[in-house]
Amino acid sequence: MRGKIVLLAMCLGAADAQAVDYRWTQGFAQGTVEAIIENARGSNLNIYCPSGQEDHTPGMFVTGTGLNPPVGERVTAQVIVDGKNYAFDLDEQQFKAGSRLGLQDFQALVSALAASRARSFTIEFPKYGLVETFSLAGAAKALGKGKTSILKGCVP
Repeated sequence: MRGKIVLLAMCLGAADAQAVDYRWTQGFAQGTVEAIIENARGSNLNIYCPSGQEDHTPGMFVTGTGLNPPVGERVTAQVIVDGKNYAFDLDEQQFKAGSRLGLQDFQALVSALAASRARSFTIEFPKYGLVETFSLAGAAKALGKGKTSILKGCVP
């Protein structure tokens, strides 16, 4: 009987180690709040707000499988949420919302992701012919809305 219990525990432990649900997560470290989603291919989107840093400029990092731009290259990324296109020019793999228009566009994207009732959204990299699909599971909680928005401490 004891052997069966040990075997059952090993099987359950192995199942937990293999489980991946690709949900949005939120974290805070060194004065920066971030919401991150990873897909099955290992690509990810990291939306951040460095509210506890000297520079409060929010932004995002986007990594895609097969997306390896040369140093200093600008990469166009089109984020499609509920059929609407949000285009951003990344410096390699990062976008910083440093201008008024950039901040407005970025806020619109974060709001759309948090409000969407769809199951997923996509990011296209036209120059590279890449399309990455990500889950929206947990996006509303990780990104927040209004007074609880992840961008609250970074937006004047």
